[in-house]
Amino acid sequence: MTPNRSLELSVRLKAVMKTDMLQCIEPVFPGDVVSEYKSDNEIQRRNRVFTRENTLLTMVITALHEDKSLQNSVDIFSEIFDKSRDAAEKIVEDENRKIMQENSQTEIKRKVGRPRIKEIKLPLSQTKEVSSNTAAFSKARGRIEQDLIDSVFYASTDFTDMNCAKKWHGRLVFNTDGTYFQMQDTLKIPDKYRTQKNADGTLQGYPQGLLQVLTQQGTGFLSSYRVAGRNESELAVICDMLNDIPKGSLVLADDLYNCFAFFSLVKDYDLDIIVPEKKGRKYRVVKEIAPGDQIVELIKHQRAKPLAKGQVLAEKMLLRRISYRDPDRPDETRVLMTTIFDESIERQEFIHEYSTRWDVEITIREIKTIMGINIARAKSEDMVYREMGVSLLAYNLIRKVVALSAEQAPFSPERDLFYELYSTDTTQLVDRKGRVYSRWSPGRPPSYYSQAEKTTHTSKTGKELSEKNKSGSI
Repeated sequence: MTPNRSLELSVRLKAVMKTDMLQCIEPVFPGDVVSEYKSDNEIQRRNRVFTRENTLLTMVITALHEDKSLQNSVDIFSEIFDKSRDAAEKIVEDENRKIMQENSQTEIKRKVGRPRIKEIKLPLSQTKEVSSNTAAFSKARGRIEQDLIDSVFYASTDFTDMNCAKKWHGRLVFNTDGTYFQMQDTLKIPDKYRTQKNADGTLQGYPQGLLQVLTQQGTGFLSSYRVAGRNESELAVICDMLNDIPKGSLVLADDLYNCFAFFSLVKDYDLDIIVPEKKGRKYRVVKEIAPGDQIVELIKHQRAKPLAKGQVLAEKMLLRRISYRDPDRPDETRVLMTTIFDESIERQEFIHEYSTRWDVEITIREIKTIMGINIARAKSEDMVYREMGVSLLAYNLIRKVVALSAEQAPFSPERDLFYELYSTDTTQLVDRKGRVYSRWSPGRPPSYYSQAEKTTHTSKTGKELSEKNKSGSI
């Protein structure tokens, strides 16, 4: 494929995604994981219009739309439902035709009474049009278990059938970072997500959550994620995520992770890491490999504490220290610390690998903006977790579509194709309560808050907001 042909393919794919997102996502959506999923408290389910697979697929498609309202979700579901119904009707017609042919070819002995008609029919619920009311879909969305979302998410991280996974000296490379996002100001969001306090010590301000992710270099997939409270440390959250990385992999992180206990933990998991050095860290040079390339010894600080349960910290630790001049600021010296002691890997290779950490892949902050999750729309803690899981699942599926579209290209694109195939210049509309609303929405009704919430949130600002809602100015 020539570069012009590859560009043409990318442009065509972009046009298709703008007009029919379902057509792109459905082929790569791991529906088999949903159909095979069984929860711990599995019960006999009746034949619903809003099935698990269709509901979750609708949530994923909605996450890729600028309009994330429930009404738009119902419209998307109607499209998915009509497509599934047409396919089911065709299967039923084919089966009934086969039955009629078998009956005509087989001599049937007549029995007393009215003959039984052997005909397959679709359930009545599958033949009616989907109502435009959003209540049923809202309940169906609440029935989607978090464990199911996580199972489908981890199925989306499987890139074994692609040739885009990058390895550095035989090691898979992962980036990790955390970012904060805002939540809705409702009573169903626990106080652990609030950090600001009034003079009397009562909590105030918008709730915030921590989103920690691991991205895989080469594919750009999100390999793992966690949602935590605003007061939790990234170091504490990442400890639980190291199990999701294959043994022998390399992790790239910022200087926050330059921690004696974290170095120890990475070694316990049989992983390697490259991080910038913290200023003022004391060390003793053990060996000089080359100018600017040393093996050094760190001594555990008396205040160093284990990060994970059962972790035992050694008194001393050996690391490799690499120093170099900043190309943008020649008068400044940069230092990297790593757990890799292989002297066949030259100093410059470490510098180049870490310098491409932000250039090669989209950072978590950009992912947060692209997927429109700077502010979570959900009003409860459980639904916030589901919203984040579905949004990151949708990101992985788009990544897979992009990777599959570029597989036949004989060159590596200079710019990340994600930017070419997905619009990032989207805006979020937020009212004074921090609630996200749609430009297609007629406005929030005054009865948005429950009676308990009205008592808590009664204020001059709240009254002004209600008046504006009545007049439709918001």
